[in-house]
Amino acid sequence: MLTTLFQQRVYCTYLRQNLSQISSSMKLNSTHEINTIIHSLKCKDSYGYDEISSRILKISAPYILSLLTYIFNKVLSTGTFPERLKFSEVRSLFKKGDTTEFSNYRPIPLLISFSKINEKIIYKRLYNCLNDNNILVGDRYGFREKLSTETAIHTSKQCIIII
Repeated sequence: MLTTLFQQRVYCTYLRQNLSQISSSMKLNSTHEINTIIHSLKCKDSYGYDEISSRILKISAPYILSLLTYIFNKVLSTGTFPERLKFSEVRSLFKKGDTTEFSNYRPIPLLISFSKINEKIIYKRLYNCLNDNNILVGDRYGFREKLSTETAIHTSKQCIIII
């Protein structure tokens, strides 16, 4: 526990000292990058409160790409995530059992496609920034590209063999 608190303080100090350098390293988007992200979305007919499915967004991408690039660059440069992109429509999906039991349903949030694109952009920038500045602890494997539980087991095994 003490090591964790110490590491958190070290990270906080590092972030405070290097915040301007880190934020300036987050480059703006290109239309090519936005187009790639749009076409990486699953092609579904479901939609959020804006009633624009990812299928429609993919079809209309060539016509709205420069506008979307401008908007997403504005989000990155101002550091403000638009309020309207924070909302989702929640629908209940029946799991199994008695249909009159409330506990037999699970909530499914339907995000709008624009929010998904924005989240992918911010995730990519933040993840790269944390990796480039060696802020992520090397021994953490969860939800990291090219790292898995197999990698963690292999690393642990190597440590045991060395000891």
